[in-house]
Amino acid sequence: MERRIIITDDGSPTFFVPELNECYHSTRGAVSESLHVFIDAGLREVSSRRSAVGSSGVRILEVGFGTGLNALLAMLYAEEHKMTIYYESLEKYPLSEEEAAILNYSNKDKLAVLHACAWEEPVQLTTGFTLCKRRIDVLAYKLDKAFDLIYFDAFAPAVQPDLWSKELFAKLCAAMSPDGVLVTYSAKGTVKSALRAAGFEVQRLPGAAGKRHMIRAIKN
Repeated sequence: MERRIIITDDGSPTFFVPELNECYHSTRGAVSESLHVFIDAGLREVSSRRSAVGSSGVRILEVGFGTGLNALLAMLYAEEHKMTIYYESLEKYPLSEEEAAILNYSNKDKLAVLHACAWEEPVQLTTGFTLCKRRIDVLAYKLDKAFDLIYFDAFAPAVQPDLWSKELFAKLCAAMSPDGVLVTYSAKGTVKSALRAAGFEVQRLPGAAGKRHMIRAIKN
């Protein structure tokens, strides 16, 4: 898969895939989108709920490791808030070492560590952050853990329609803890319908820059 580096409006990089005519992140801002959708609407919400019941630990499943940006931001959040995160990420088409090396995010050294981690096994990177990368399609993966939070960061529904189906969302719902949360940048009507049919309560929230809405879905 050919990937070309581009710089988004907030100055942070992402990749463009000519074959799919699709970017890994919003061209309006890669870091700002990830912070808005996955950290502010996802991790901050779930960690607050977990703290309220006396737990500082969160188990995250990410669909689409991609550039590693979401994992990097989650690790930084865990360090800042002195919490524990187990982070499992699924990626069918990992970046090459050369591609990962040109991603010039802040904390580039920490991002390099994430990409250098072995696949298929948990790696404790800090006192509070453990990463487990799986080189597999989510459709083929047997989920056997209870996750508190799912980062659904696949390519857009028009590009990967099979990943935005009621069947896959039901599979993910079954692998979540009670009141588990799924967040995604997409707010298409078909996505909301599929999530509701799979057993989620759907909340439409303001989107990141350039997008009107995003979705936070809560397991019923």
